[in-house]
Amino acid sequence: MKIKIFVIFIFVLFFIAGFFVNLAKEEVFFFNNNFDISFDSKIKNQNLKPKIYEDRVWEINLSKNQIYFFENGKPKEIIPIAYQAPEGVWYQTPTGYFRVGIKKEKHISSIFPVYMNYAVQMYEDFFIHEIPYYLNGERVSSDFTGGCIRLWSKFAKEFFELAKPGDLIISYKDLDNFEVKEDFVFPVNKNEFYVRQRFNNPLRTSWFSGPDRSIDYLQHAGVDLAPNPDVKDLNVYNIYDGKVVKIVRNGENDHGLGNVVIVEHELPESSDQIDYTRIERPNNNYPNNRPNGDEFGPNSGNPFGPHSGSGIKFGQNSGSKNIFGQHSGNLFAQDSGRYKTVYALYAHLSEINPNLKVGDFIKKGEIIGKVGATGYGCNYWRIGEDGCDKNSKLDVHLHFEIKEKPVLESPKPAKCFLKNRLMNCYGYVPHNPTNYGYFDPLKFLGK
Repeated sequence: MKIKIFVIFIFVLFFIAGFFVNLAKEEVFFFNNNFDISFDSKIKNQNLKPKIYEDRVWEINLSKNQIYFFENGKPKEIIPIAYQAPEGVWYQTPTGYFRVGIKKEKHISSIFPVYMNYAVQMYEDFFIHEIPYYLNGERVSSDFTGGCIRLWSKFAKEFFELAKPGDLIISYKDLDNFEVKEDFVFPVNKNEFYVRQRFNNPLRTSWFSGPDRSIDYLQHAGVDLAPNPDVKDLNVYNIYDGKVVKIVRNGENDHGLGNVVIVEHELPESSDQIDYTRIERPNNNYPNNRPNGDEFGPNSGNPFGPHSGSGIKFGQNSGSKNIFGQHSGNLFAQDSGRYKTVYALYAHLSEINPNLKVGDFIKKGEIIGKVGATGYGCNYWRIGEDGCDKNSKLDVHLHFEIKEKPVLESPKPAKCFLKNRLMNCYGYVPHNPTNYGYFDPLKFLGK
């Protein structure tokens, strides 16, 4: 009898232990779902201001993994991001200015058999949606995303209900924690600017929509640095001692780069200021598809898509602004990298330092000019539809490149598909820019 009682007692203990183990698993599994319940989405900092004023603005801060919603200039909501795509791949989460496109509450991915509900179109193939789950109801456990932004269920539903087609989206990285190497100077006052378009940012210029989706996109070959609304310092600074080798005036075959300056830098071969291990030169083995993306197709009804007849055309509803790969106004180029001589290019300048001349030696920290929106002989670049005769807000920023040659175009031969034909590449290239003689400026300058 005692043996039976002991066996039953042991069985009960195992049962209780198993119950709590499963409960613990349940708690771990639901932790992310419960996180959004405990997260206070109301913005406490009422001094927070949108980077651009419109009636409704969504800011996606990829550095902080947060989405801010502003209405009539006032902060209303803050939404945490669960996952974003990795940097350095063609399908990295886009940065730039966009408009909310189509919305689908119930959506099955066209690439993988998963539900991506509460899907809101951000830019072309890139969406903001709930963490996916399989058709059998099991939640996708991987934190990898092929370009889209994933939100926990509660916040995905909240974002879906609040977002309206046409709302302005500003996707960016801040410079709060960016540290510059000691021997360099950042090209703008980093306390008053943000990265409005990063290196290798995707720009869609074709809609073949084949199995290799990467061929529909070009990659940004520099970084675009935009000023905060309360900016006081709009100067552009020389990053390192060097020689001015090229000055291009706005409208003088600037290829959309506007006022441009290119500076040559001679770096000691033994210089320890460049961490060459951080300068990536990947091969062309890109994945054929984003591992986990959703797209509704060019004829899906996206009010800002290429076939919609809307005023925003490809390359114009994106941080990837340059339709011709020609993305600078006043431009300075400087080359630096794993070579002894490198060139830095500064573009879209509103004005160039009148004392600068080709052949001049220029010290680190000297003023090159001021940021602007120049290109094609006017203030061409806008937030919305670009053009010399447009009245939309100016897209003021510095387009900054670091490259191997003192040229406006790609240092290595490249053809970009734009306006339904192949042409030379300016500011963009077909694949990762490090394959075409460019260096990631933030990796180059950062510690």
